[in-house]
Amino acid sequence: MKRATRADKALVTAILTQSFAHNRSVLAAVRRKGDTQKHIRGLMEYAFELCIRYGDVLLSDDRQGCALLLYPDRKPENLYTRWLDLRLVWQSIGWKNLAKVKARRQLVQAVRPEVPMAYLWFIGVQPDRRRGGTGGKLLQEVKHIAEKMQRPVYLETSAPENV
Repeated sequence: MKRATRADKALVTAILTQSFAHNRSVLAAVRRKGDTQKHIRGLMEYAFELCIRYGDVLLSDDRQGCALLLYPDRKPENLYTRWLDLRLVWQSIGWKNLAKVKARRQLVQAVRPEVPMAYLWFIGVQPDRRRGGTGGKLLQEVKHIAEKMQRPVYLETSAPENV
């Protein structure tokens, strides 16, 4: 595993866009009119930008899988993060979905403990390379990083198969 850099942004967002193309939670959040893949890619670009600055972006050695870790206590509320939020709404979520996305976010935050954590936002492997151990190796690296930082790892999922 290696930490991704900005130069890996296109690869990471492509992996995640393909990995989450049929994910119910992602599809519920992004705009469904027009090019859904483009809207999912916009969400993944948003997540990449936040994690490259305020977390970690991991890339598997074979460059077929990646994980986005965010450290929420390190993410400031500033002009840059507000601009990213607005761009996300404009490019991916749409104004009509904004209330629904905000309500879901508030629900999740209400049960999330207020402790420094490693939030595993997205982990994905190219669909044709799944079941080869890449995701498991990424998850082990996430656990290792969190252990070194003495932080618990949190992941939210709406897919029973991910539990």
